[in-house]
Amino acid sequence: MKKPYNLPFLPITFDPETELLFYKKVVEATAELERLKQKLHYSIVNESFIQLITLHESVQSTRIEGTQVTFSEMLEDNVEEEPDWEKIEVRNYQRALKMGVDAIQTGYPITERLIRDMHIELMKDARGSTSSSGAYRKIQNFIGPTKNIKDASYIPPEPQLMDDYMTNLERYINGHPYQAKEAETLHSLIKVAVIHAQFESIHPFLDGNGRLGRILIVLYLLQSELIDSPFFFLSEELEKERFKYYAMLDAVRASGHKEPDWKSWIVFFLDATIRMAKHQYRKLDEAEKLFNEGLSKIEQPATKKVWGALFSSPVATVHQLQKTTDLAAPTIRKSLRQLVELNMIFGNDRKRNRKFYQYDLIRIMSD
Repeated sequence: MKKPYNLPFLPITFDPETELLFYKKVVEATAELERLKQKLHYSIVNESFIQLITLHESVQSTRIEGTQVTFSEMLEDNVEEEPDWEKIEVRNYQRALKMGVDAIQTGYPITERLIRDMHIELMKDARGSTSSSGAYRKIQNFIGPTKNIKDASYIPPEPQLMDDYMTNLERYINGHPYQAKEAETLHSLIKVAVIHAQFESIHPFLDGNGRLGRILIVLYLLQSELIDSPFFFLSEELEKERFKYYAMLDAVRASGHKEPDWKSWIVFFLDATIRMAKHQYRKLDEAEKLFNEGLSKIEQPATKKVWGALFSSPVATVHQLQKTTDLAAPTIRKSLRQLVELNMIFGNDRKRNRKFYQYDLIRIMSD
């Protein structure tokens, strides 16, 4: 009979050679993040880019858990919400993420209380064990291909240990509240990789652990001031390499190894960070070019305003654009007709609540 894993408490240490390997990658990753941050600061589309990249993260993180909903579908969902459980999970992820980001930006640290509150938001009206939302599990869970524990690829620590493990994780994130802060030996990018893997290994809730663990990544990057706004997310890259992602997390738990393989996981995490920072830089660059090319084709101020609004809502109705532009409906309709004639947007053929699509931007954000 397989037994729950005897998960070591944090911190963990690395030999000098391994740390040197990490830091070579950390230098590149931090440079790419800084490059993206600076470009965003001076970008004319920075606010809309953050809005869209946050929605994209919410879609990608839930897709890792097996949902099939797409970024385009969620943009349409912003116009008229549907009671579809996959879309509910994405909306919940957005709200839980916003709750966490707001807390960190207000000056609150990542705490067990915040994690439990985000979990409640994550599980509202969703599939899974919503009755225990916000509460650590009281029963043994496991990760595996079937519903039988004997087939489990990983059995997390026993439920009575959840408080101990989560207290240890909170102290690792923030330092001990009653002791002088020790000099941090690990860079924040290495530490966040450890935090994410440890949270997933603890698996403190009956459901939603993967999504919540990925939210913790951006919250810790904000808390450690590696980023100054929620402009960087990793789920798109992790979703592309989902099976490797899971395999690397299993290796951390000594699955198929004599000892926990933290080295492979952290290298994987840092490489994913480098790729994702470069990818998001390209997305932002293409979005800026599209915006500026569009402006150069438009003369009327109202149409320019509508064009700008479509960068926050690439799928929109006249009614929705009224809210974001404060323009009158006839003015918006006239601007939209002009943009359609210029082939800059596409309008469907509905008579009522006609939707308009900024497909070039949707493609840039989806690529």
